[in-house]
Parts: sequence; structure tokens; C-alpha cells
Amino acid sequence: MAGIRVVHATVRDARFTVVEKDRPYQTPQQCTPPEFGGCGSVHLFKTHHLNIDGQGSAIVGDILYEKIKHLLYANGFSESNIVVKPPTLGIGIGQANPGSGAWGNIPIVRGRGDQDG
Repeated sequence: MAGIRVVHATVRDARFTVVEKDRPYQTPQQCTPPEFGGCGSVHLFKTHHLNIDGQGSAIVGDILYEKIKHLLYANGFSESNIVVKPPTLGIGIGQANPGSGAWGNIPIVRGRGDQDG
């Protein structure tokens, strides 16, 4: 599966949340803390967490990209290029110690319309 590299105009080294307001959860979902890959908030809607690197880029799977590209554009992202073989993504809770690791102490940037946390 290919991916699309997206680049944010100003955000660097942060976790950016993108919320699909048309996809509510049946019950609120407690997100994992930042050191475990989430943002620590309670989500009412389907929320995607993008780890933005030092150049402002992240890779989004091609299928997901087609679903949320309008939200990405509305939040200041632009498409950079297709990534034919993106790195393997880990999903779920990873092994980490609070406040440590590459993404342990990361700032959380909430996308436009992310009022649910």
C-alpha cells in the first residue's frame, strides 16, 4: 500500500490531530497518553494522529488520504509526493516510558474543528 507525504506550512516536531466530525463514536473514547502514541484527550469523533517531523511532514496511507484530504487541506497541509513503500506503521500501544522516546514529550497540535479534545 502506498502513502502520501503531506507537509504542514508551520507545524514541526508535533502530533497533529485531525477529526472526522461526521464519524461520531457511540461512546467517548479515552486516547492514550502522548508517550504511547495518542494525545491523552477524550474523543467524541474519529480522530487521526499525525506525527509531524522536523520538516513538517507525515505520511498518510493512500486510502485514508482520500477520505481526509479535505480536512488536511483545511488544516494547512499540502500534498508533497507519493511514497511507494512507506515505513511500517505501528498501531496500538507501544512500549515506552513516560516522557521518553522520540515521541514521548511531543507537543499536541489540535486541528481546526477539534473541540472534542
